[in-house]
Amino acid sequence: MTQFDGRRSAFPDITMKNLARRVLFTLGAFVSLAVLSFLGIDALPGDGCTALLGRFGTDAKIAECREENQLTDPVVVRLGNWANDGVHGDLGYSIKRDEQVAQIVLPRIRNTAMLAVVAALMAFPSAIVAGLLIGRYPHSRIGRAINTLGVLAMTLPEFVIATILWLVFSIWIPIFPGVTVVPSNATVLELLPHIWMPALTLAAVVFAHSMRTMKAGVTTIQTMPFVESARLRGTKERVTLLRHILPAALPPVVNTIAVDAAWLLTGTFVTEAVFNYRGLGRLAIDAISDRDTAIILPIILFGLGVYLTMSLIADMVVRLLDPRLKQQRS
Repeated sequence: MTQFDGRRSAFPDITMKNLARRVLFTLGAFVSLAVLSFLGIDALPGDGCTALLGRFGTDAKIAECREENQLTDPVVVRLGNWANDGVHGDLGYSIKRDEQVAQIVLPRIRNTAMLAVVAALMAFPSAIVAGLLIGRYPHSRIGRAINTLGVLAMTLPEFVIATILWLVFSIWIPIFPGVTVVPSNATVLELLPHIWMPALTLAAVVFAHSMRTMKAGVTTIQTMPFVESARLRGTKERVTLLRHILPAALPPVVNTIAVDAAWLLTGTFVTEAVFNYRGLGRLAIDAISDRDTAIILPIILFGLGVYLTMSLIADMVVRLLDPRLKQQRS
């Protein structure tokens, strides 16, 4: 057994150690942020009882409501009860809506997840291809046009993009419905016709981010010595693009895609409001307006979980794609 073989066999252990360390860090960060979120929301003025009774609720009625719903217990006790219920799958109860939080939030998560998947399938593959070609051929007419559209998509506010698409595809060329009229618990087939307009809006935004990241990477990498060496050896340009430039340009794009994918699941407030799409973003706006803290907290935790998970996945994928790590394996 040579020393080289020993280094090769040790590499997976190092990778697993790094993975275990990142997973533990992610779990610790989630628990810490969950506790801080609970304490922060608890410190805000108002609660489910004030939201339910409104300004017409007397002090006696509000006190009675708080007593019935155990809101007068010490914060440490309520935190422990909330954590214990969450571990057992109980997300709590909305006093304002008189309904279990899970029955309210889970259909909205499904709707937003559907929206995010459709937008991601529209945006990410096309962004990688467009960025690769525009970075390699920056002075072509198509490249300049796509780059200009990308700049506009990054600079225009989200609601402006949504309004433009609504005017074009719902008013001038009425292909898609402009407003969602089905309930949040509608079936997938009922929801599908209403998903395209918000998905196009979100896809335009994340396409621009990923495309420009890919373009910048290709522009930098195509002048590096290993690419020039491949061209001097007579390698076809298509092979150079796919075998040498693309793998080296992907790691930064993976990080951008991870952030954008997390945003697609948690940052769709404006788009969902414009199209009245019954997703998590629209629910968050309504819950904040109603001061329904029982719903706000699970939405915050869902967002934290998504961002931390996507960050972990992106880190692992970059480790697999990074050419320098591949050289360490060989």
